[in-house]
Amino acid sequence: MTTPKPGVAGRIDYASWEKKTSDLTKKLEEEEDTERQQSASALGLDGKHARSAAEAEERAKAKETLKAKKILDSYQKREQGVVQSLAGLLGPVDQSEGTGGFLEEKHQEVKYVTRDMIDAGKRVVTISDTAGPGKIVLTTDLSNLESVTPANSTLEPKSYAEDAENEQEMPQATIHRGIIKLNLRNLHNCTVVVKCKIITGTVEISHCKDLTLFVEGDDATVATVQADLCSNLDIQFHDSPSGKNVPLRVRDTNSGPTTTLFWGQDKDDRVYHAGVSNLRVRTFRDGYLDLETRTDYLQNGAQAVGNATAEEVQFVTSVVDDEFLTEKLLKPGEVKGSVPMTERELKELEEKKSKIQDAIDDKLKDVVKIQGDENGTERSVSSAGSVGIDLQSRSGSDGGEVIEEVYASATKEEIDSIVAYCEDQKTKGNEAFASGEYAQAVLFYTIALDRAADLPDAPVVAELLSCGKSSKQPISQLFKRHIVLSNRSASFLKMGHHEKALKDGDEAEIIDPTYVKGIFRKGLALHALGRYEEAIKSLAAAHKIEPKNKQIKQALQFAEVRMQQEIRKRMES
Repeated sequence: MTTPKPGVAGRIDYASWEKKTSDLTKKLEEEEDTERQQSASALGLDGKHARSAAEAEERAKAKETLKAKKILDSYQKREQGVVQSLAGLLGPVDQSEGTGGFLEEKHQEVKYVTRDMIDAGKRVVTISDTAGPGKIVLTTDLSNLESVTPANSTLEPKSYAEDAENEQEMPQATIHRGIIKLNLRNLHNCTVVVKCKIITGTVEISHCKDLTLFVEGDDATVATVQADLCSNLDIQFHDSPSGKNVPLRVRDTNSGPTTTLFWGQDKDDRVYHAGVSNLRVRTFRDGYLDLETRTDYLQNGAQAVGNATAEEVQFVTSVVDDEFLTEKLLKPGEVKGSVPMTERELKELEEKKSKIQDAIDDKLKDVVKIQGDENGTERSVSSAGSVGIDLQSRSGSDGGEVIEEVYASATKEEIDSIVAYCEDQKTKGNEAFASGEYAQAVLFYTIALDRAADLPDAPVVAELLSCGKSSKQPISQLFKRHIVLSNRSASFLKMGHHEKALKDGDEAEIIDPTYVKGIFRKGLALHALGRYEEAIKSLAAAHKIEPKNKQIKQALQFAEVRMQQEIRKRMES
């Protein structure tokens, strides 16, 4: 036993003794903790491994939730970086005295929003938490704000026409002028005048009372308004352009207005609203009232259903046959695609598809399918017995006639307009992909595919996809959907959504079995999902089409290695 050393003047050094005992106690506790951890690890109780299937499932859910939260937080942080908040411009809300109706014209304070009020890099303007009486004017000076979409010059160029990873000159930085979007929140008893360009054409209004939105001038492009939980809302369009307007290039005092298509003249100019009481929408031309409507969500029949309140029922007000029409939007489960649609629009779409199908049936009513020439190719014969063309590819001399008759259900101008829109969305998707904005690229590609569903050849493509079997030759299309599907598959791969990437790659191969990028990305998705045997088949098919492609060859070799590793693991276990 160690005895404490004498201290000063023969006294025991208790401080030294206490330090030694403290060190010994700490060392003993550390040894006990190490033993407990080792025992727990041996028994699988250290928390690193789930103790049951239920716990494993809960951990997987928690992991996915954490991942989704991180993504959402990054989006919110990014959004906050571009939002310019302007609160209390006319005074605090608690000083507001509601008028009980729309704001009357009288002497009121006017605040002008100009470029010097917008911080660098912030292009989404949010005006909030203020009360009048007064007027807030977003001046034409804001149309001179610039937003730059940078080009990503670090991507490795590829060599597939129209592909998102295509070998081409990298796009130059794109400059957009104006504010990106306008948000109006918790405004009372005031008027907001929009004279500037809004790049997305979108204004969102929420929790406002006694508010007048005044859109005027050639620059004020507001195609879509979304209003939620408001009362006494007055929306006015004064010679403001449609979202599809193509402005004249001449701008001098003698040229007159540059607007060629005014708000309401295109079917996509809309006011969406939910939980809005006493909504008034008006259009003016040359200072005179052109169209007017009043609507109220309760008078429109909004009712609570289940957990959804009456305020959550969505309506849309738009110009139909030169008159305002307010309709209820169908719920997401009641209509396919991501585009909001009313019952009338769905009925028109179904009728259009029915006419297309009737045209197809009428043309092919005398055609009978038979199996079997010496190559096993399915061919067709007419009632007269003459041999026809391959049913899976009607692009020959007879095919031209079929296409011409089927497409007669839509005018050439309508088809060209839809195709041009789809091509524009595809181009935007490719630019977003090149800039590393994969989620944005998915959005653009999806919009293109949804719009392509309105083309006359859509039923043929849909029927082919529903069969799930690839055609022997590419089918004739008005818009090359397989390229967009392949590009969206590449975006999903970048985002780690492998199941979605597989689905798009598979559909791209069904539509065009010769398009190597679709097959290749299908193989990559299968590989990412650990389905190595299937991945090898797809990658081998891609390699057969392009045997000199080093990227495909390397992916195939890697899949084969992983397959062998899996086999060895199974044998060892």
